[in-house]
Amino acid sequence: MNELERELIKIKEDFRKAREELKETQNKLTGREKSLVKISEKFSSAKKNLDNVSENKLNTDIELTRLKPKLEEIESNLKEANDSIIKLERDLKFTSEKNAEMEQSIKFKDKQIENNKEELASSKKEIDNLNENIKINQREREELIIKINSFEDKLREVEASPKILDSIRDLMVHKGFISDRELDNIFKEFE
Repeated sequence: MNELERELIKIKEDFRKAREELKETQNKLTGREKSLVKISEKFSSAKKNLDNVSENKLNTDIELTRLKPKLEEIESNLKEANDSIIKLERDLKFTSEKNAEMEQSIKFKDKQIENNKEELASSKKEIDNLNENIKINQREREELIIKINSFEDKLREVEASPKILDSIRDLMVHKGFISDRELDNIFKEFE
């Protein structure tokens, strides 16, 4: 953009110089024409002076003819520069609008990310709570398993008690007494 601005400034400067040269040339031409009129009026008999003025006018016309294509070229360049400036201004406006849209989109995405972070933190808390509950439930389950096993052992003992008593009673009826070893054997049998 800076290069285009510099080029535009240069073209404007060239145009200004050409305009000044043209004005100067036109001023010279106007001055010479006035001089020619004055000379013609005052010195109508002096052909030499008239030829000089005619020659000067011819030179001025030649200079003007020589400068005219340059002026046309400068005007053409100026028009192109103006067209480029208009296009660049449109592009700049479009880019600015796009930038504004992008900034809005970025703000929206940032807000979404922030919301997602908050949701993630909340979900992590819930997961941590659930994990803690799972650990507590596992401990309670293990305690219940131990209690159940204990109850099963007691239940087996209770269920085996009448059988043990029957075995002891049978031995007592047959032998009249029971040894410690026989008693241990009866208990082992029902374990």
